[in-house]
Amino acid sequence: MLEWILKKIFGTRNARQIKRLWPLVEEVNRIDAQLQSLTDDQLQAKTQEFRDRLAAGAAVDDLMCEAFAVVKQACRRLLGTSLEVTGH
Repeated sequence: MLEWILKKIFGTRNARQIKRLWPLVEEVNRIDAQLQSLTDDQLQAKTQEFRDRLAAGAAVDDLMCEAFAVVKQACRRLLGTSLEVTGH
């Protein structure tokens, strides 16, 4: 009974984590919309840009949302294509 009351007041652990992460998801989606105008080469160049920024002292957390948005955009562009990896 006490556990049920606590879940009603504070929410489940999963619900609290989702609430904490939701602003990051919104940021990734906002950046993803901006990346749609980039060419494939420009999108691929983001990898080196991230490496350079990390080497210059940027924190991984500062790049996280932008990196996830780049991956999301790359996945969207690769959707429906077929890639051969190590002969498979």
